[in-house]
Amino acid sequence: MAVRLQKTELQPVLHDRLRLPAKPKPCLYAKPTPSGRSIVVKNLITIVGTFVALYVLQEAIWNFNGRQTNTFGRIWQDLSVIWALPILSAIFGIIGFLTYRKPKRRLQGPIENLVVWRFVSRGENDRVLKASIQSVHDEMAKLPMFPYLVEVVTDTADIDLGDHPNLRHVVVPADYETPQGSLYKARALHYAVEHSSVPDNAWIMHLDEESHITSSLIWGTAEAIAEEEASGELRIGQGIILYHRDRDDHPLLTCADSIRTGDDYARFAFQLRMGIALFGFHGSFILVRSDVAKEVGFDFGPRGSITEDAFWGLAQMERGRRCRFVDGYMVEQAPQTARDFIKQRRRWFLGLVLLTLYAPVKLRWKLPLVVGNVIWSLAWLSALYTYANLFVGHPAPMPVRLCANIVFTYYVCTYLVGMRANLIDQPAGFWRSSLWYARTIVFIPYYAALEAMGVVYGLVSADLSFHVVRKNVERRAGGDRRKAAQQLSRDSEVRVLREFPERRKSVRRGVDAPIGLLVDVEPHQGLHAEQVA
Repeated sequence: MAVRLQKTELQPVLHDRLRLPAKPKPCLYAKPTPSGRSIVVKNLITIVGTFVALYVLQEAIWNFNGRQTNTFGRIWQDLSVIWALPILSAIFGIIGFLTYRKPKRRLQGPIENLVVWRFVSRGENDRVLKASIQSVHDEMAKLPMFPYLVEVVTDTADIDLGDHPNLRHVVVPADYETPQGSLYKARALHYAVEHSSVPDNAWIMHLDEESHITSSLIWGTAEAIAEEEASGELRIGQGIILYHRDRDDHPLLTCADSIRTGDDYARFAFQLRMGIALFGFHGSFILVRSDVAKEVGFDFGPRGSITEDAFWGLAQMERGRRCRFVDGYMVEQAPQTARDFIKQRRRWFLGLVLLTLYAPVKLRWKLPLVVGNVIWSLAWLSALYTYANLFVGHPAPMPVRLCANIVFTYYVCTYLVGMRANLIDQPAGFWRSSLWYARTIVFIPYYAALEAMGVVYGLVSADLSFHVVRKNVERRAGGDRRKAAQQLSRDSEVRVLREFPERRKSVRRGVDAPIGLLVDVEPHQGLHAEQVA
């Protein structure tokens, strides 16, 4: 007589007969990033095609019969030299595009090193933060390449982060002050350096509150750690950040932020191949061993609290530490409103100006950023001249035209390469991808205007309001969604100003910023800025 097995009895019998474990191990497979060779070939095609298209377009628009004879025409032509100012940055970027390399995959299996995924947040964007934390748990469950913890550093304990054995919540006390009086995110990061229970030999991956990880990032992180532990160099890792999260909700700003991904393949790829930080540091996607992070810390005072990542990176470079490329994608979110986009660029510009003035490193480490900031501060003039010249119609002299076309080619290609990377990781089909590329190209004048407004705002604004970008915006139709994002951002500013009226003071303690570069550095000690990172 046949014995009928219940479902609960059947599973162990089958697994015993087939010699399979009752709970199969996850398949250790990571979606690979595109090969370095394919990226370089596509970059080359994009550069050559854009360069030729610029010349064809200019021949159709302008008359190149020689130098203008009237005084205004000659002066206007001479002003075209402003187009050629970023030529060095463009050359470095194009070199980065054409010399991009990714590490070869040599790792055969998991590593034993502990990896800590560290989020630092004010805690206001709670839904976004919880989704980012969950992305870590989900991806690590699929690809357990190393033991891990998720460490969340906030100023408040009144936030529900979920319940997971691998989650640690570090709360910065309201009365905590660093020796140098650092503020905002730098204050929270320095508290974590001093008080986190993470062991010295653990590796920390710094993330923003909206950062999502991918399987390629997990594998690339494991590869980088294994190589650095074997060599003993313990270099600091950075890599490619994509911005396609919620892209359908704010498509134009997603296209505008594709320039950041493109720059990762260009100037940042160049500096990572060199091993030194020439053009700055990301605030997220920083892979560093715990004891290396502690060598410098994040206490750079109020002046170093606007772009604490760049201060920290240059301080590490001066100590002899070097950086490297980590193969893998981190996915983040573009600003949801043009207002937030402009304020983000303003913060970066002001922070890097303070870095060039006050970073505690030798001039040779700051010089590339000094040059870059000077050119950046004139970018709005270049944009203004470009728009005006569409109506004036005077062509640039041939040498200037060549340099300007190199600059414009790099600028356009940075958007296109960035958009291509985002579409590779998050495919959209042929027709929708074509639409994304069309948006990227057609609206470049709009993106350039936003970038220019951020710089101008930084040059002329003495606004001391505390701008916090809210990302907990419900999905709703076009205008309503934009209005909701703007209102949330304004409400956050008003709330902070009401709670901390001392922020209205015009006297800024500890900062002697030049006129026109006034930086808000006297907040309540219990706050750190999680501005549009």
